[in-house]
This record gives sequence, structure tokens and C-alpha cells, in this order.
Amino acid sequence: MVETAGRKRRIAIWVLRVFLGLAFSIIGVAKLTGALNTVQTFEAFGWGQWFRYLTGVLDLAGALLVFVPRWTHYGALVLACTVGLATVLSLTRPDLWPAFALTLLAATLAWLTRPRRRQS
Repeated sequence: MVETAGRKRRIAIWVLRVFLGLAFSIIGVAKLTGALNTVQTFEAFGWGQWFRYLTGVLDLAGALLVFVPRWTHYGALVLACTVGLATVLSLTRPDLWPAFALTLLAATLAWLTRPRRRQS
């Protein structure tokens, strides 16, 4: 029974790592290149294009860290923070749910891969 729970946990972590890593790689590249209406979206927020570049770099860095097992937790935290801010900024918009779902998935991955203290 313990083996099954551990195996399910490893599978869940692997699926989340691949999904979030790929998704945020695409999102980060889109922000950095100005594709997928990102320029207009950031203009609508009123924070300027510098913020689009900053979040694009953070999204891409988080995505890359998620793919490295030793750094997955920290990458997931970066992603949860960046997309969490997007969720907060989207509270009055009808497209809130994708950002909210990505926030929950990134937070779940961060929790599943959190560093554990060694017991002596």
C-alpha cells in the first residue's frame, strides 16, 4: 500500500512537472516575443511593457527549474507567485479561471516537492 501511494505521488509530480514546464515555457516565450496579445494585455493592466518582460523571464526561469528535479520546488514557487499575481489582477475579468487553475497546479507541485527535514 505504501509503494502504491509513493508511486502515485511520483506520477503526479512527473505529470505536473511536464505540464507546467511546457505551459510556462510557451507563456514565457509568448510574453518575451509579444505574441498571443500579450502586449495588449499588459497595456490594459497599465503596468507597462517592462512588466511583461519581467514576468516572461520569471515564467521561463520557473519552467526551466521545474524540469530539474532538485530545483522543481523552487521553480514551482516562482510560477505560483507569477501566475498568482495574474490571478489577482484578473479578479474582475471573465478569463480568471485559467490563471486560477495554473496557480493551484503550481502550488500543488511546490507542496508535493517541498524539501523535507531529515530526522536525526
